[in-house]
Amino acid sequence: MSENPKILIVDDEPNNHRVLERVLEPLKLDCVSVMSGQQALGVAHRQDFFLILMDVQMPEMDGFETASLIFEHPKTSHIPVIFLTAFARDEFFEFKGYASGAVDYLVKPINDNILKSKVEVFLTLYRERMRLNKALNAQIKAEEELKLHKEHLEELVIARTKQLESSIEQQLSIQKELIESEKMASLGRLVAGISHELNTPIGVSLTATSYLREETYDLNKSFEGGTMRKKCFVDYVDCADKTTEILLANLQRAKDLIKNFKQVTVDVSSEMTRSFNLLDYINTVVQSLHPETKRTKHQIKIEGDSDLMVETYPGTFSQIITNLIMNSLSHAYSEKEVGQILICVSQEGEKVRLIYQDDGKGMSPDVVLNVFEPFFTTRRGSGGSGLGMHILFNLVTQTLGGEVNCHSKVGKGTTFDMLFPLKIL
Repeated sequence: MSENPKILIVDDEPNNHRVLERVLEPLKLDCVSVMSGQQALGVAHRQDFFLILMDVQMPEMDGFETASLIFEHPKTSHIPVIFLTAFARDEFFEFKGYASGAVDYLVKPINDNILKSKVEVFLTLYRERMRLNKALNAQIKAEEELKLHKEHLEELVIARTKQLESSIEQQLSIQKELIESEKMASLGRLVAGISHELNTPIGVSLTATSYLREETYDLNKSFEGGTMRKKCFVDYVDCADKTTEILLANLQRAKDLIKNFKQVTVDVSSEMTRSFNLLDYINTVVQSLHPETKRTKHQIKIEGDSDLMVETYPGTFSQIITNLIMNSLSHAYSEKEVGQILICVSQEGEKVRLIYQDDGKGMSPDVVLNVFEPFFTTRRGSGGSGLGMHILFNLVTQTLGGEVNCHSKVGKGTTFDMLFPLKIL
């Protein structure tokens, strides 16, 4: 049986299958081709694919619906989808494609080299993920071995001293790669979320524009026919005023979403220092997380010195706030429970204190003691990686040169208290 990575090609035209298989032949992939969305769903549940190339126009179930069903199912939600379409380039369809979960949207005819290079990117990411998973499993197995042989630790120390010395450097490298992977995953969630959020203001704007166009057509028709009355004109002016007001409000909403999205993503990926207003920036990050927080009724309150300026890594703060909020959403509250989250910043001499509090279920003393340890999680097997708080600890202590402490009691919520310099030297 072949061990080559598998790619799924979904297209109702057999000729397209042959063309794509020829283009991808140098990559030495196992190409699995199906003719419909229904077939794609069945095959994706039975086999492991690193990427799906999906045609948009298909009978019975189009590519958008198929992609949505793939991303909604936990067994296939990790598989990236690239749309291939014969539609003329249209922002509405592109937004629809990204909103359904796709990572890219290509319009036919597609340049062979471009398609191959895009597939190579996801092939590289897939192989890297496999390598990291293998390394992580090896590390977990090593930790289990240490527990089993704890009684014979003295004998094992001598035999494995050299092995451990070489593996420490390897583990640090793996940990760094995992942190980078977590950062990229956060960016991926942000991209998917902002695409979904943009659908509403853009959809409303399209509807309002279409309505105004119809009203203008009717008015022009009555004018040319000599049947236009004063009331008809007055009603049209009122309609145009209200419609343009709706358009301006929704387009401004879309503009603000894109502005916040661009700022946060640039900061996370650039790792450059700059001077910025801390309270305003935290508000921007919280707004960018709206696609995640709107699913709950939790209230997030941000308070503190509105004039506090810092000169440090903005991307680091984006990761810190994101990790804390996502940790609260995942661990602090039960389903349908309404919580209160408070973020407070203040200046203390040449340092800044950032306090994050939630009023959730809290943690036991044993959990608090291990909360910053790598791979420690109370949700093993339920999607918890155990890296979120460890990444937070490294960001505060190493990147920002500060300190962080966790205080919590069962049933009394959790507080993270952080202190770091106003300016990175």
